[in-house]
Amino acid sequence: MKLTVNIRTGMLSVLILCICACKKNYLDRKPSDLITEEEVFKNIENAERFVNTTYQSLPNMFQPWGWPLSSATDETNQAIDNSSADAGSFNTGSMSPSNFPLSGQWNEYYGKIRSCNLFLKNYDKVPNDPNYPGRRSRLKGEILVLRAFYYFQLISRWGDVPLLQQVENPFDSPDGIYFKRNSITEVMSAVVRDLDDAMALLPPTYAERPNNWGRASRVIALSLKGRALLYYASPLYNPANDQHRWTQAAAACKAALDSALVNGYTLYENYREIFTQYFNREVIWSRPAPGAYGDGGIDREMNPRGANGYGNVNPIQELVDDYEMERTGLPITDPASGYNPQQPYKDRDPRFYATILFPGSMWKGRPLNPNGEDAPRPGQHATNYWPRKYLLEGVNLFSSTGATDRKWVLIRTAELYLNYAEAQNEATGPGAEVYNALNAIRTRAGIPAVSGGNREALRERIRHERRIELALEGHRFWDVRRWKVAEVTDNREIHGVTVTGSGNVTYSYPVVEKRVFDPKRAYWLPVPQAEMDKVSGRNPEFVQNPGW
Repeated sequence: MKLTVNIRTGMLSVLILCICACKKNYLDRKPSDLITEEEVFKNIENAERFVNTTYQSLPNMFQPWGWPLSSATDETNQAIDNSSADAGSFNTGSMSPSNFPLSGQWNEYYGKIRSCNLFLKNYDKVPNDPNYPGRRSRLKGEILVLRAFYYFQLISRWGDVPLLQQVENPFDSPDGIYFKRNSITEVMSAVVRDLDDAMALLPPTYAERPNNWGRASRVIALSLKGRALLYYASPLYNPANDQHRWTQAAAACKAALDSALVNGYTLYENYREIFTQYFNREVIWSRPAPGAYGDGGIDREMNPRGANGYGNVNPIQELVDDYEMERTGLPITDPASGYNPQQPYKDRDPRFYATILFPGSMWKGRPLNPNGEDAPRPGQHATNYWPRKYLLEGVNLFSSTGATDRKWVLIRTAELYLNYAEAQNEATGPGAEVYNALNAIRTRAGIPAVSGGNREALRERIRHERRIELALEGHRFWDVRRWKVAEVTDNREIHGVTVTGSGNVTYSYPVVEKRVFDPKRAYWLPVPQAEMDKVSGRNPEFVQNPGW
């Protein structure tokens, strides 16, 4: 199969973005003049600025695969009535190759991959920095990590994709360039190769150069390799259940976890603060979150209406129900759990209170009331739950005061424990290594450890723990797909809560939405129709992803 790829060709000039002095993030920039390609790479300062621009497509909290995709799975609901929104298109099955969420990321990621290839083509021109001997090689390592990251995103969305590892110029051919759609195995091999090569060039962390916070490091490269191989071993990518893939994934995930722990990353004792502290020793890689106050601001979008928020992001009842009881560590469906349906929010897993605001919970000095000042706007389809994770209670949206910078977590130590537990269980079955990794997470949370059970039972415990520990962090959408369970989790009615009366209140759980998921086509995104049109009449061998 061949495919035309729409990528930016870049002429002989490149826009360089200057890096302003910033105590917190080297990615804050101001635009500068256009300079030639030759000038970019013969000056290490310019070369570094070029590398900085390749970070721009890393995910952010409100990019289409951050919070919006949380509402396209069994975590949250978009309160706004807009079926054409990112989540709505997934939930109603109304997508088409001409109009679907994330379609722009095809061009966006290939544009960044081309930038990576352009840097590698010109790497020999980049001079050394006599004051920082490892700077030049570090830049190459960063580029290799970024290229691997963007290819991994493409695989996750489309499966087989073109593998371009050098700069291609469409003007070399009057009919355009037709690229082969490489297999997942071929592209994943290139991802792993780039990450392995990067590890030899990168420092483990930037503890000695904190101004480089946010740059790719050796620990980040190891972590991405573990995640990528975990996906590659999962059912969607590995329908034959090749056990060698699980063995490789387990080894990579263990190497990532060991490296993180040796280099000072840890399970931070206060779960809530992981997401509100700008620097936190559990977080391995992160990006700045949007500001607090304006449209699209982290606090404005998530806070209840009574706090002057929009209340647009609502956790659903199904997520609430999945939090276990703190004392017993049992699900609320177990008669021995201690759950009381008349007090549904009492004595739950402590992570529940750090992640979700519920009716009656204290917030900004008062109990939340979905029948009063926190009631949804007309037209909102609210669940009467709100996010707690990422929010600071001291932010005042009326006076626009009290905010501090926060970030969107890309990788943290807890994920590495869960990655390893999952891969090791699939590779060898239950064992001390699996239980130790899983129970490290549960012990930090303050709930009982688990023990016993066969591989299948432990698999479900690990998946459950991942759902709870990583809730609202952008993992669930991809997890239920790689496990091939989205046809169950995302193909049903979802619910909210209604509170009636005062004092001895009653709770009911109305249907908020009926969601659909077509397993014959929805595990992979459609190739954008614009790309298909370029191939039409020229390459009959190329076909759309199945079902589209």
